[in-house]
Amino acid sequence: MGSIQFKIQLEGITPSIWRTFQVDVSEAFFDLHEIIQIVMGWENAHLFEFHINDRKIGLLPDEEQTWENHEKVEDSEAVFVEDIKLKVGDKFTYIYDFGDSWEHTLSVEKIIDEDTPLPLCLDGKRSCPPEDCGGVPGYLDFLVALKDPKHPDHAEIIDWIDDFDAEEFDLEETNEILNEFNDWRQDLFNEEE
Repeated sequence: MGSIQFKIQLEGITPSIWRTFQVDVSEAFFDLHEIIQIVMGWENAHLFEFHINDRKIGLLPDEEQTWENHEKVEDSEAVFVEDIKLKVGDKFTYIYDFGDSWEHTLSVEKIIDEDTPLPLCLDGKRSCPPEDCGGVPGYLDFLVALKDPKHPDHAEIIDWIDDFDAEEFDLEETNEILNEFNDWRQDLFNEEE
């Protein structure tokens, strides 16, 4: 089957927040979403959607839920990366948290003949923003308040998140979490057999 190497970049923030990672093409888009959550450092607390050309791939509401325009969304658990027939240079969008609207661009860097037995993060720069900070404008305000002890919101920011470092990215820790995620998936698969 093979694997694919993506570069993902969070839009609207300079200097850029990005990661390079590899996944097997047999991954469902739901799993790709979970892998992105890990490599970027998000907490998987909100809805998501992939926009690829005219296609929208995301979560479908269960019987007790409804949300707008869900009939136009393909089920992320039923569409696989290999179904899209991506080529080097192709780009598509991943949106996380429809309130804060974090938009990411995924670019295909390599198509690899060998399978990738488990997701692998290769590189990256900078920490992703904290959850629920208000999108790009809120994050920029957050950074200003965090750095300025005289800012009226500084004490509140420190109470909320006192150890945030916008420049930090830990590749080793990211891959450890990816390994734990893969082990969890394997255990779940073995229980279902």
